[in-house]
Amino acid sequence: MQKIILWIFGILIFFQVSGQRAKNTWKDYLSLLNANKVAIADNKIYCATGGGIFYYDRDDNSVNKLSMLNGLSDFGISTIAYSEENQVLVIAYDNSNIDLIRDSGIRNLPDIKRKQLAGDKSINNISFIGDDAYLSCSFGIVVLNLERNEVKGTYIIGDGGGYIAVNDVESDGQFLYAASDEGIRKADINSDNLLDYQSWSRIANIPHSTGKFNFLALHNGQIIANYTRNEVGEDAMYVLSSDTWNTYRPEIDYVYDMQESGDFLVITSERQVYVIDHNNSVTENIGPASSSQTTVSWLYPRSAAIGTDGSNIWIGDNYNGIVHVSGDNVETIYPDGAPDNKTFALYANEGDLWVLPGGRDGTWTNIWEQPHFQLYRDDKWKSFNANTVPDMTGFFDIVCMAADPADPDHIFLGSWGGGLLEFQSGELMNRFTNQNSPLQSALPQQPDEPFVRIGGLDFDSEGNLWITNSEVAYNLLKRTASGEWESFELPEVASQRNIGQMVVTQNNDKWILIPRGHDAYVVDKNGEQKKQLLVISYFNNGEDEITTRMNDVYSIAEDNDGAIWIGTSKGVAVYSNPQRIWQSDEFYASQPGLDLNDGIYHPLLETETVTAIAVDGGNRKWLGTSGSGVYLVSEDGDQELEHFTAENSALLSNSINSIAINQESGEVFFGTDKGLISYMGDATGGGKSYDNVYVYPNPVRETYDGPVTITGLLENTDIKITDISGNLVYKTTSLGGDATWDGKNLNGNRVKTGVYLVFCNNEDGTKTHITKLLFIH
Repeated sequence: MQKIILWIFGILIFFQVSGQRAKNTWKDYLSLLNANKVAIADNKIYCATGGGIFYYDRDDNSVNKLSMLNGLSDFGISTIAYSEENQVLVIAYDNSNIDLIRDSGIRNLPDIKRKQLAGDKSINNISFIGDDAYLSCSFGIVVLNLERNEVKGTYIIGDGGGYIAVNDVESDGQFLYAASDEGIRKADINSDNLLDYQSWSRIANIPHSTGKFNFLALHNGQIIANYTRNEVGEDAMYVLSSDTWNTYRPEIDYVYDMQESGDFLVITSERQVYVIDHNNSVTENIGPASSSQTTVSWLYPRSAAIGTDGSNIWIGDNYNGIVHVSGDNVETIYPDGAPDNKTFALYANEGDLWVLPGGRDGTWTNIWEQPHFQLYRDDKWKSFNANTVPDMTGFFDIVCMAADPADPDHIFLGSWGGGLLEFQSGELMNRFTNQNSPLQSALPQQPDEPFVRIGGLDFDSEGNLWITNSEVAYNLLKRTASGEWESFELPEVASQRNIGQMVVTQNNDKWILIPRGHDAYVVDKNGEQKKQLLVISYFNNGEDEITTRMNDVYSIAEDNDGAIWIGTSKGVAVYSNPQRIWQSDEFYASQPGLDLNDGIYHPLLETETVTAIAVDGGNRKWLGTSGSGVYLVSEDGDQELEHFTAENSALLSNSINSIAINQESGEVFFGTDKGLISYMGDATGGGKSYDNVYVYPNPVRETYDGPVTITGLLENTDIKITDISGNLVYKTTSLGGDATWDGKNLNGNRVKTGVYLVFCNNEDGTKTHITKLLFIH
């Protein structure tokens, strides 16, 4: 009977936590709204976007994502195309990698990516002729044989055999045509030597014969070519008829995409999509123009395709994923996700993640991003922008945030030029500028202009919000919970320096970064003591004495022991006893050294610019860099535990803007220059009791070989796992609120089927807890 009860208990726990994400796994949060290419593949409609690929399955009306996490070989889609004859979707990536997707699986062809070329290798378009895919590349043409899954040939067709940017390829059965940046070239398709540039001749009798042509199409037996100056309203199309090139559809003066399907040609223009039949008549004109047959005022098309029946049009829209038009019916199709892939700053608070897409360039000048931000809560995204919050207009670049410790729905955001925003429960309550607060404008010649640059925000333990106000005389301010303001001057950097990120420490000191080579500034609890801090690390092992100037600062964090970590262009500087700054005139940082067991001092990341720092529940440090990905280091920084790059992991890019950690789950979010992705870490913030302890997966099935996680623990909990008879099989200490077990006993063997007891004790033994785990061998 006891076994039955324990089995039922285990099944209940399994259903409670079966949705828990496994440790050490990746998940992307990329937006798939900004489409750039669509392709019809039987009953699947594929859509390539800036964040990857998704497809709409017409059989079950499902929307499905494709990414590196489920089989793709790379990130960053250049273009896609589907071959009906060979039943294959060809994906070309920005780095010239190629994937071939069939029902049987995904085949990677990295030949062009690996090809050693001095210049650009980008792939502009994909065309199909029989069993061959013609890739229009920035250096020439690459032909793939889709039956043999291999490169068939490379045609370098520029003058004298030089490289030439080819934008599209088409054939009328007699000739191959190549639209290039230097006119159109053609060759006899049956030539035995297409590899020879002399087999290709320039077409001289087409208008703009030496200009750029970006698209070709074979429609109704005729070649159609588009000439472009890369400016809206400046394109011109021509059709080849009896060796003469005539103007074609002059009302279409800009082309994003041209696709043929059966008797139809679909041309995607700036705000319109045109469907042209076999008589060269426009049968559908979709867009906001008053003459359109289907009015879609919000359409921003980048690509479009039509089914062979001519009744369903699938449009890749720059803001709305796929737009499906069927008669008078218009619907949008896209996966749930973030509205864009801009991640200048991330902010984690309890279980919430806030994404701020504003920004500054390297000179701390605005990038003029419209004000908007996102909340990710309970697996749902919520956007805050001018559409959802009408008063969010007239300013730019939201760059920092702080949430009220007493209320996670009471938040403040700093704009680089738009002042301070206060939100309560999703509503904009106030926008503070120099016109309604002591904040000051960064334009002293225009004192009434509300151009207030906020660089950093943080709350102290008494509920006061501290604010850095850049390039003004009173550059630090305090706003109390009751709404009272107080201004402070940091004299050495007042009015002349940018003021950046700020951390309010456990004892309520303010540590403030002064970017672009100007070190840091520290202010005490009440703003009475102030000190400009020159960031210099000091090392002395009795033999060597090393000081390193580290004044070019980028990021800052306080760890769980109260130490201050500052990311610089020469690695990290650590102040282990930051309160000593008020007791010493010469106050040095340490630069952690990696312990490589060789007796030599190896300063941590001394050649890297550390752009982001986050501290997990185990007091380990996640360090993001400007070009080398992410490092996870031990509590003191003397061990490198992980190094994730775009080359060895699912990390989207090696350029890291921000890192934030959900301390409840251990999920580590990386904001990169290509979007948002996360890694499920194995450390969470320690709890205050054992009331919420659980184990997952539970039961552990015989097919599962990943880690078993005990979560909801107090920090540094002592864990002992025994069998039902009390025999010890494993022991460890939690990282923050989590502990993991590999399912093996002390001898390294997988444990047998049975119920196991997990004993939890806090550091001083005053709090204990026991939970059960069912293991199936």
